[in-house]
Amino acid sequence: MTASLGTIRQFLVAHYNDEELTQFCFDHFYEVYQNFAGDMSVGRRAMLVVDYCQRRDLISSLLAKLRQERPEPFRRAFGRRATPTIRPINLNRASLAELRNLPGIGPALAAQIVAARPYETVDDLERVVGIGPKRLAAVREWCDV
Repeated sequence: MTASLGTIRQFLVAHYNDEELTQFCFDHFYEVYQNFAGDMSVGRRAMLVVDYCQRRDLISSLLAKLRQERPEPFRRAFGRRATPTIRPINLNRASLAELRNLPGIGPALAAQIVAARPYETVDDLERVVGIGPKRLAAVREWCDV
């Protein structure tokens, strides 16, 4: 399965508490750790580490460390081989498999997205039954037309 930045953040929030994520960043991404504030939420810390890894092309390294530290939850969330998706998926050209890698998009929604082509904007996804404001917000940054 392909791991989007959003699903990596969700994994961190779901499988690390504040202390564990702080220790993880101290051990593996010290520059990020140095930017943590005492009142920062786990979600914000997760966002910082993922954004840091994206900017430095370290997503594959982050995934490897997550696989090593949390093997069973990692397998359930990403499958045996997770590969990062950084480039946006074009809604008008993406295959069903590519669309299924978007957060919250399963086989039925992927088929509906294909059937509703063409799209002029990413916001046109709202015309697909099953895609409302929340799901659109979750996939918007990973799509283009």
